[in-house]
Amino acid sequence: MQYADNIRISDSERDEVVGELGRHLTAGRLTIEEFDQRVAEVYRSATRLQAHQVLRDLPSTAPAVAAPPVATQPNRPARRRIPGHQQIEWLAWAVAGGINIVIWGIIALATGVMIYFWPVWVIGPWGLVLLGRTLLGRESGCTGFTDALRDDRMRAAASR
Repeated sequence: MQYADNIRISDSERDEVVGELGRHLTAGRLTIEEFDQRVAEVYRSATRLQAHQVLRDLPSTAPAVAAPPVATQPNRPARRRIPGHQQIEWLAWAVAGGINIVIWGIIALATGVMIYFWPVWVIGPWGLVLLGRTLLGRESGCTGFTDALRDDRMRAAASR
C-alpha cells in the first residue's frame, strides 16, 4: 500500500479530502483557520500521501453501517424535498397572491359591486411557472458558472 500512497493525486481526489475536512469543520473538530490551512495543503499536494497527511490527527468519517429496516414499518417511497430557494419562491407567490386578493376584496366591499377577479392574472401565470419548475426540477443555468467560480476561489486561496 505504500506504493499506492505515492501515486499522484487527481483534482477529484483532492475534492474528496477537502469534503472530509469540511465534515470535520462542521463537526467542530477544526477551526476556520485550521480548515483554510489544511485545504491549502491539500491543493498544494502532489501525491495521495501528502494530501491525506492533513487528516492524520482526525477520526475517520466513514459512514456507519445502517441497521436493517424493521419489518413492522411499511416501505414508503422517499418524499421528494423541495429545495430551499423554491420554498422561498412559493412563499413569495403566496404572499403576493394573498395581498392581491385582499386588495380585490377591499375594493369589492368599498364599491358594493362584485368586480372582475383580476388577481387571477397575477396568481395564475406565476403559479403555473413555479409549478412547472417544481415538478420538472428545472433550475437556472448559472450553476456551472458558480461552481467554476467557487473552484477558482478555492485554488486561489490554496496558492497563497
